[in-house]
Amino acid sequence: MAIPKEQLGEIATRVIFENERVRIWNLIVDPGESSDWHLHGNDYITIAIEGEGLWLELEDGTRSWQTQEPGKLQWHGEHTVHRVVNSSGTRYKNVLVELLS
Repeated sequence: MAIPKEQLGEIATRVIFENERVRIWNLIVDPGESSDWHLHGNDYITIAIEGEGLWLELEDGTRSWQTQEPGKLQWHGEHTVHRVVNSSGTRYKNVLVELLS
C-alpha cells in the first residue's frame, strides 16, 4: 500500500527546539494510538523517555516490535514511509533529534 506524499503527516508530536543544525521533537503515543504515516528527510536519533516499546509499521505492510525502554538511544539513518503504533497499556514518549546539517 503506497501512501501518497500529500497524505503524510508530521514526524512527531511537536517541535520543542530548532536552529540551523538540529530540530528536536517530542513524540507522545498514548495506548491504542499511532503516529501519522510519515517520512524522515534527515538522519535522526531517538531517546526513549517512557513506555515499553512500539510497533513499527512500514507502508508495505510489514511490522516489527521496537523495544524502547527508557534511556535507550537509537540511530536512524534509513528512511522509509512508516508509522509507530502503541499497543501497550502505557503511554510512550521519546525525544527525537533530527540532524539538519
